[in-house]
Amino acid sequence: MQMQGKHRKLLLRCLLVLPLILLVDYCGLLIHLHELDFERHFRYPLLDGDTTKGSGLQRFSYLRLPSFTGEIQEDQPPRVTLLIKSAVANAQRREAIRRTWGYENRFSDVHLRRVFLLGSGQAGEKDLAWESREHGDILQADFTDAYFNNTLKTMLGMRWASEQFNRSDFYLFVDDDYYVSAKNVLKFLGRGRRSHQPELLFAGHVFQTSPLRHKFSKWYVSLEEYPFDRWPPYVTAGAFLLSRQALLRLYAASVQLPLFRFDDVYLGIVALKAGVPLQHCDDFRFHRPAYRGPDSYSSVIASHEFGDPEEMTRVWNECRSANYA
Repeated sequence: MQMQGKHRKLLLRCLLVLPLILLVDYCGLLIHLHELDFERHFRYPLLDGDTTKGSGLQRFSYLRLPSFTGEIQEDQPPRVTLLIKSAVANAQRREAIRRTWGYENRFSDVHLRRVFLLGSGQAGEKDLAWESREHGDILQADFTDAYFNNTLKTMLGMRWASEQFNRSDFYLFVDDDYYVSAKNVLKFLGRGRRSHQPELLFAGHVFQTSPLRHKFSKWYVSLEEYPFDRWPPYVTAGAFLLSRQALLRLYAASVQLPLFRFDDVYLGIVALKAGVPLQHCDDFRFHRPAYRGPDSYSSVIASHEFGDPEEMTRVWNECRSANYA
């Protein structure tokens, strides 16, 4: 009987401890113990010399190209080309952007270009064909449009810009749920062509964070996928600005590196490999600042969390009336 009592106590302790162990594992605390120090061990690809796969970008074919692809921009190359990540179903957002911060004739003395980057999807393809003919600003490739294919979408824009539209002074990559002040973009760059910006400009909101090891997270990363204790510094991919030389250098480096499913982290890795420095700017807002009238957005270059096209249009129009957009 005494022995049976000891067995029951041991079993009870196991039953109490086991959920705690599972919880600790589920929260990723055990994984952190096995991470490698970034400063001492970082390498990418994870296997030395494994560049045989590269990015694989060339295997994706263009389905639609902007109508101005391949045109020679000798007389007036664009000051800024807007490369806007969108989705087939987001037609209302694209139309709002065309009327507001993506309007190409916004300034009489500065040349802007606008391109929407899309993957493929069945719903809305017929309407997209009309939209592409009507506006001539759709760049689409034959990969599935999904959240974790954002890296493909970003690199689609880089591939096209590098190979077929590489005369723009600067390139602004931005998601279609952003508010953007083109006026503040130009102010940041220096409106004229004799700018003091560095030749290798990669600017936006810079982060230095660690991989999420919580197994319940949408952004969970295993040690097999990424074994290091922090990411390289990276610019959030929602909105970032590249000079022509930075874009060309990043793309040239990227074709030798396998893709990573987080586009901002991937570009951080590529920038580290390519020797392109990152420039932090607080006016690229990852978290949307409270809007209390145009004055509260007087310095904002780009802000996330504007998924409602009507609200974005209202805010942009008010800021433009105040000469801030």
